[in-house]
Amino acid sequence: MKSGPLRAVLPLSIRDFRKLSGFRYWENMQIYAQKPDTMFFAVEPFHDGFPAPVHPFSDFKRIAASEGITDVYCVFLNLTLSLLGACFLPDGSCMPGANSSWNIKPLLEERNIKLHVTLYPGGGIVPWTQKEFLHIAAGNCSTVFTNIEEVLQTVPGSLYHPVVINTDLYTYSEKLRSSKIQITFCAYNSVRKGFPLMADALNRLTSEFHLHLIGDWDDHLHLLTNDNYTYYGVMSPESLAAIYAKSHVFLNCSTVDQYALDGFPTTSAVDAMSTGCVLVSTNPRNDRFILERGTDFIEVAPNGQDIADALVWVKENFGEAMRIGINGSNKIKRSFDAKHIVKSKLGCIFGET
Repeated sequence: MKSGPLRAVLPLSIRDFRKLSGFRYWENMQIYAQKPDTMFFAVEPFHDGFPAPVHPFSDFKRIAASEGITDVYCVFLNLTLSLLGACFLPDGSCMPGANSSWNIKPLLEERNIKLHVTLYPGGGIVPWTQKEFLHIAAGNCSTVFTNIEEVLQTVPGSLYHPVVINTDLYTYSEKLRSSKIQITFCAYNSVRKGFPLMADALNRLTSEFHLHLIGDWDDHLHLLTNDNYTYYGVMSPESLAAIYAKSHVFLNCSTVDQYALDGFPTTSAVDAMSTGCVLVSTNPRNDRFILERGTDFIEVAPNGQDIADALVWVKENFGEAMRIGINGSNKIKRSFDAKHIVKSKLGCIFGET
């Protein structure tokens, strides 16, 4: 028997211990660094250079008993409800992505294991998610963290924490004036990411601008009539950091989507801002938690002309624009750094100061 209480992290998917999973990977890395007695579990164990063993979720019940696990931490609403065996409401409504075969609530109750969760957008939280699902999670979790207003307003006692990033990887890089304004657009292919808006804006710009396009956008490239871009496809975090280091602007064109939610700023935007990129964003959530428009980022209306105008302003007011990038970078390092956020979360979970 190992000494001291053991902790368990239960990620939902195969990607949670791969670098491409982004915030989940960096958060788990910091949990391990700060609480090395943590035990990690995944439904499909696979880890991309992760320093600790990742146990199959199928072994959780046995290991929980033999190792004396006291607390479970997970991310996303659908996983939380799966662990609680609460995938359906009395009216038959189903939680998207939930799996009742992952129910460990009887074991949690039998061994008095506390459940803690971070509820980010996605993972079951969409614009039409019924509040009853959030109430079930709140009623069965000792701690609820979130970064969105929908949860803060519905779950009394929920705690605001921004998404985590690795500021040691995404370090500040001075943005020097060059012959072209270097713009990066990085997102996975989804309607809410606003690719047509981005394409409309780029098509209005001159050869004094160059776009670095990252993500699985092969089926959208025909929308770009301006050929001043480089398409990379999906990239590793280290490769992304190199692109951000030479970029002046990170462009986020997210739109309101009735089927899915994004947080603000997106994880990719936060990564880029940490390097000093000026965030030019539509901010569809009208989020005012941390970033101040005009000081930490540039907010634009969701139309191609306004986005293009903002990018032209960056070119014509380069020094002022880069100062916004510096402000944003400093704000990100103070508020989004994985080390600080994980320390705060662990303090809340285990009553540590």
